[in-house]
Amino acid sequence: MKQKIFYTQGDFSVSETTVKIGEMIFPLRQVAYMNVTQQPTSLAWMIFIIGCLFAGGSILSCYDNRQFHITDNALGAFIVSGIIAAVALYYALKPEYYFSIKSSNGSGYTLWSRKYSDLASMRNGVEKALVGIFVPQNDSTP
Repeated sequence: MKQKIFYTQGDFSVSETTVKIGEMIFPLRQVAYMNVTQQPTSLAWMIFIIGCLFAGGSILSCYDNRQFHITDNALGAFIVSGIIAAVALYYALKPEYYFSIKSSNGSGYTLWSRKYSDLASMRNGVEKALVGIFVPQNDSTP
């Protein structure tokens, strides 16, 4: 008997009876929990602001008698704090998203991506399969 495939993407697939993630296989009827969450970004925003303050402070430390006298230490501090602020800004603007799925026997798996749409489509595929096995579907419906 050929199984209907509800969703497939890379190593992730959902059929009428199973959810397969790489080598791990969950029975579809035992899926107890699934969720897509976002990595908290408040720490990244704080590091970005602190990095900008340090970069500005290192440049302002070179201002004396209405002239700038850039020293090697101030330039190094500006570059390092600028790099730290740039990396923190990247993590704040592009957070990681996590798709967690757990079965009723307690086993679970978590996937992560920087694209919410990939993980949300995986969750929607599992939801579509769960609805498909509990509600009789007519194959002629769009």
